[in-house]
Amino acid sequence: MLSPFRWLRRRWLARAPFPQAWEPLVAKHFPFEASVPANERARFRRHLVVFATEKVFEGAKGLQVTDEMRVVVAGSAARLARNLSLDVYDDLVTVLLYAGAWERDGGTILGEAHRWGLVVLSWDSVKQGLVNPLDGHDVTLHELAHVLDLTDGRFDGTPEMASFSALHAWAHVFSAHYTTLRASPGRDKVLRAYGATNEAEFFAVATEAFFEKPRAMKQKHPELYAELARYYRVDPG
Repeated sequence: MLSPFRWLRRRWLARAPFPQAWEPLVAKHFPFEASVPANERARFRRHLVVFATEKVFEGAKGLQVTDEMRVVVAGSAARLARNLSLDVYDDLVTVLLYAGAWERDGGTILGEAHRWGLVVLSWDSVKQGLVNPLDGHDVTLHELAHVLDLTDGRFDGTPEMASFSALHAWAHVFSAHYTTLRASPGRDKVLRAYGATNEAEFFAVATEAFFEKPRAMKQKHPELYAELARYYRVDPG
């Protein structure tokens, strides 16, 4: 539940003019915004401003967080949630940015989402996801999808649903597509093989493809596309 202060601040943010200095950043990094209806564009900007204002952005190992970094991450969050409630990211507190990838246990990490209100991202990977907006691979969308997945309290590939019937339909479609991907993870031309890791990664990978390869997903996986369109309340294809 929102505190009175947070509620009043969100109300003020919703009415305040969009920061003029952010206009060229949005135009550069989120060109899709120009083609969406005016009311959806307004919701996108409202989500962006709230996310950028409320979340704590920190740089790791001396990295200085810039307005561009803040707007790009917040804009990616808004891209996913522009037609959802403003409270979907309430449990996320901090965005930690590394300049590049980091190593752990012999592996290279590009991004992580944690249960305790933290998302960690490689800024290089964030930028790369924007440079190639049609390849179905965007680390920011991927990790923020994990945050949405956690709205029901679990990283299980199923975010909080509006009704039992919606949950039932989601489970049926996602289970079938996840099982198929696990059987042949390298053959799917829309969903990355990494989605076969577990149900949570499948949802994150499917989200990346839904926003970056919507037409291909709509053609190859129409039921999966329909479930994602119902959840995100957008139809990018």
